[in-house]
Amino acid sequence: MNTQNKAIVVCMHKYTPFGGEYYEPIYNYFIGQTTKFRNEFDKLYLVDSNWEIKNAPDFAEVIRVNPNLRYYEAYKEILPQIKEDLVLFLDNDTVIYRKGIIDKIFKQLDNFDVVSIYDNCGTYKTDKLNAKNKFTPYLFAIRKELLMKYRDVEWGPAMPEHETLGKLTQVMLEDGLNPYEMEEDKNSIYFDGIEDGEKGKDLGYYHIRSGSVPAYLLATKHYGNPQTYWDYLENQPQREYLRQICWYNYMGGDAGEVTFDLGLSYKDFWVDYFNKFKEYHNLPWRKQFLIL
Repeated sequence: MNTQNKAIVVCMHKYTPFGGEYYEPIYNYFIGQTTKFRNEFDKLYLVDSNWEIKNAPDFAEVIRVNPNLRYYEAYKEILPQIKEDLVLFLDNDTVIYRKGIIDKIFKQLDNFDVVSIYDNCGTYKTDKLNAKNKFTPYLFAIRKELLMKYRDVEWGPAMPEHETLGKLTQVMLEDGLNPYEMEEDKNSIYFDGIEDGEKGKDLGYYHIRSGSVPAYLLATKHYGNPQTYWDYLENQPQREYLRQICWYNYMGGDAGEVTFDLGLSYKDFWVDYFNKFKEYHNLPWRKQFLIL
């Protein structure tokens, strides 16, 4: 049985130097969820990249880093400061909504060297990861002292060969490390009615993917260059940022004005789509505050 101390590490990075209030729902939700599952780990490390965290809970330690560092570079830099034996890296838009998920991840380190979601990106090939080729940084657990041995390996992307953690994955596999795959749910339901999968897998965790987009849009509209906001709405895939808006509002944010700017009716988006979205993913009930 694993009795070693356990740490969660997450990078809180703001993509604008302004509009911090729009990023707060992401932070507050993450803190709320880790508080709910507090007995499954010992310490939370908040890697503060331009976030300026002021209200960290007593079980968390804030480590401020240069905001010009990419998050994987920041992780390399702060790794020696982590005091715990086991470490779980999560993105701040990795939603964990069920008891026992964090505990399961750490317990797998009793028998495996690495616990991670696997992905398939880049030309590197291997037959050791169930037809995939890399570990993912948004859910990646390992013993700290083991990871320290790989700080001189490239953790960043070098496409077309590999994406983030691709080279690290390759070197670890060549060294004979034994990994465990956490299943991933990439299923989604979109505003246009298209579904990637009949329903969400309801794993108890979900990586939103670019979950800060609604915060970025709102911050840019109100404090940055409004034209950048309008250009994004016009040029980026609408079905994708509408999906992200659903997650943002589920976490407690309010991106209703974006749907208003798009000319979407309250009923079409917030009554029909948003409710179908929550049902599709079987998300626990949360009180949302929506002001249009």
